[in-house]
Amino acid sequence: MKLSKKSILISAVILLVCLCICASAETARVVTPSGGLNVRKSPNSNSGLVTSVPNKALVEVLEVGETWTKITYQKRTGYTKTEFLRLSSQLPGKTVYADGGTLLLRAAPAEDAPVVLPLNSSEAVYVLAVEDGWAQVKYGDTQGYVQTEALSYQYETPAAAPAWIRETGILVTAVSLREEADSKSAVLEELPSGTAVTVTAVDKDSCLVVTETGCGYVPVSAVQLKGAPDTEDRTEALSPMQAAEKAGAALKKAFKSFSKEVLYTTTAVYAEKDGFPGPLYHIGYFNGDEQYRYGALVSAADGKVLFTASYTAFAVPSNEPELLPEGEIAVTLSTETIPVGGVVDITVQAWTVNSCQYALYKEDKLLAQSEPGEHFTAAYRAREAGEYRLVITVADADGRTESSERMFTVDANLPQPDPHERVYSQKDGWWLDKKYRQSTLDKSGCAIFALSSALQRMGFTGEDVLPENMARTYALCLTEEGTNNERLVREASTKYGFQTKASISRAQDWIVSQLQAGAYFTFSVARGHIALIDGISEDGTMAHIVDSAPTATFTRIVNDSLYYQLRNGSFRAALSLEDIPGARWFFETDHYGGLEYWLRISYVTKRGVRWINPQK
Repeated sequence: MKLSKKSILISAVILLVCLCICASAETARVVTPSGGLNVRKSPNSNSGLVTSVPNKALVEVLEVGETWTKITYQKRTGYTKTEFLRLSSQLPGKTVYADGGTLLLRAAPAEDAPVVLPLNSSEAVYVLAVEDGWAQVKYGDTQGYVQTEALSYQYETPAAAPAWIRETGILVTAVSLREEADSKSAVLEELPSGTAVTVTAVDKDSCLVVTETGCGYVPVSAVQLKGAPDTEDRTEALSPMQAAEKAGAALKKAFKSFSKEVLYTTTAVYAEKDGFPGPLYHIGYFNGDEQYRYGALVSAADGKVLFTASYTAFAVPSNEPELLPEGEIAVTLSTETIPVGGVVDITVQAWTVNSCQYALYKEDKLLAQSEPGEHFTAAYRAREAGEYRLVITVADADGRTESSERMFTVDANLPQPDPHERVYSQKDGWWLDKKYRQSTLDKSGCAIFALSSALQRMGFTGEDVLPENMARTYALCLTEEGTNNERLVREASTKYGFQTKASISRAQDWIVSQLQAGAYFTFSVARGHIALIDGISEDGTMAHIVDSAPTATFTRIVNDSLYYQLRNGSFRAALSLEDIPGARWFFETDHYGGLEYWLRISYVTKRGVRWINPQK
């Protein structure tokens, strides 16, 4: 069929109109001086109302005109004044802000793309381009993509949002990532322990965090901040102490409520941070509970405080181990010569923290070998003189392994350590061949160690109170079920003249008063394991424990935790035995050495204790 020129012209006009309409299909945000925006049935101020669109709402644009624009909002279509709309096509070349809340810059225009940087509603971005619902933006020197609907389309600076912390951290427990700072709000994602997060803001007991894929709220108690290592961009313009002193007055003025606390500081140097040009000092202030109270970025040039933020309730930063270049290992020994009975401490640095294995040789004979594991610090207690070769093998997540060797000497001519140890380490390897009737002190000696420790604290320092000698003296106290602790303490009381009782005590007030008066108690700290109580906290709520084999306690304790004391006298539950001061992991036995720590007195009394009173 042959078309007339008139038909062709009409078809071309229709096609052009359709193309123009399709090309103009985009989104716009309502921007009015106040109140909502009326939508009318036709492009006329006298036309009937279809609906009213709230200020700042996002609408779909169908046709754009100089005075009137046709839009759709919540399935209702009509006309509204063009002057009160800001179109997404107008964004390139403009500086805009987030539509409230958090703006996530992603590495690519996709919802599952990694987050490059989180921004708050007071941090402006420069729009480079808009396409398919995504805006390519720039923040400082950082480029990324954000959904256009997340932008406010505002060119004006909004009311200042609270300063963000923007500190990196890890989750110490598995938690639910929630939509709001409310334990009943929708769960966005389940996050496992060890997940890396960026903490941006705090809302009471919750904090807003950004993960690699999104953001939401988690409990503050689940987050441990990471300490930022010093960068290479150091400066001599202002010492950290000078910067801290100059910042102190400004910080106290900003955070008056903390002015009565005794605070400690840490300082790291940055080339730049959070958009501020460097060099800068990042100063963290901590209280005696090792909690962040506030922090600041301080100019290295003049000490001016550029940024402050409250860090209340976060734990002290945990410094990540310093990684070496790919494939490299560095092994440090505390000493290269030790006496028989001495301990060598080992520190391993590598390109990864995936796993580390220890193997010990003497005259090319393998003496001990650990399983590959997470311990990059370890210890070994020597039982024989000679030359030893230590082989460290590190493996990364891809299966690549590298090894390093170190030599050390055990010298029989050096004086041995004092046998009257403050805290005996039952599982350090020294007691593997020390007999205790049909067993060894390594396997069955916890009650012997507890009693020996009590006697030495009472002033007995002779050879007879050493564990190996007590194991011979009281060998008959060991049964197939373990040590009969009641018999052991009763027989020792006759020889050493202290008071005891046949029955177990559970009266908390009496136990506290006895500890305050200088008495001791041995007790079953966990199933099948005996430890010593040798003190009480000033407020009477925490008992001081001497434990020869803390790994057994930590793995078996039920409905409670081991605690360690902070500088201000308060107590914190240990998330691992590494948290407790003095912790040493012995690779030969895969156990921690003896430790002193604290337990709640209510836990102790519930277990029941055996009285050892020096007073006759």
